[in-house]
Order: sequence, then structure tokens, then C-alpha cells
Amino acid sequence: MPHDPVASFYGGYDQVGLARARPYRIPRTASLLALGLVVLIMFVSADVAAYESLPSTVKVTSIAWVSEGTVLATQPGFSVHGGERATLTLSCDSICIKFGGASVNAPFSLLSFSVVYHPDQYTNVTVQAPTKGYAGALTITLSVNPDAPTGEAD
Repeated sequence: MPHDPVASFYGGYDQVGLARARPYRIPRTASLLALGLVVLIMFVSADVAAYESLPSTVKVTSIAWVSEGTVLATQPGFSVHGGERATLTLSCDSICIKFGGASVNAPFSLLSFSVVYHPDQYTNVTVQAPTKGYAGALTITLSVNPDAPTGEAD
């Protein structure tokens, strides 16, 4: 170790505290436990994030097509993820009605409505499922077009 000649003149301050401090040593077991804990926390947070991002399920138990208070038809239900769209179709069997619009029960929202008259009459309704989970019936209420007469199928 080099010696400072000026320091010895001033009382040897270069000789004070020359002993090296023993470096702090973390036991191997503690470091392995800490690493394992960090990995465990990462896995748990990844699982929680994946669980929270799962889409909710919307289960429609049945579909009822209604016009002027009368049930025209019922159909079996379906299941979709929350926020998905579904297009539903009602076909005319014998007496056809010229519809002018549609509405759906909450929490569904109506996206589109169309009627095809020839060669057969089909009423198409596209609905959007709620973003939150739901289980229940879907009621589609069709309004009659007052400008068009009703008649039999062509």
C-alpha cells in the first residue's frame, strides 16, 4: 500500500480506517427465495390480467318476434361474447306484413333493420349484445309500415 509522506506529517490520517469493511453478503437461500417470490408475483399478475380481459358471456334464452302486441314467432336462443353482433332473421310463412322498423329490449341495441320482399319475405335484424354478462330473453318488436298494405306472400 502506498504511503503518503505528507499525511504522516499531519498525524497519519492516511493510516486511519485502512481496514477494509467486510462486504455485506446475502445468503444464497435468501436470494433464491426473493427471486422465486418475484417470479410468483409476475405469474399471479399475468393470471389476474388474463382473467380480467376475458369477455363476458351473453346467453339469450329465447327470441320473441312481436308486432302490435302479438307474438309472431319464437326462436331458440343463442350465446355470444359481450359486445358481439348477431343477425337474426324472421321469414314469412303465409300472411306477410310489411314492416317499417324494429326495436329491441334492453340491454341489447339495434344496429340494423331490413326487409326483403321478393321472392320470399325476410325480416333481418342485427343486434349488439351488451358488454356485461346477461342471461334472458330477447324481444324484437316490429312496427308495421302504415304506407304499405299487408297482403299474402307472393
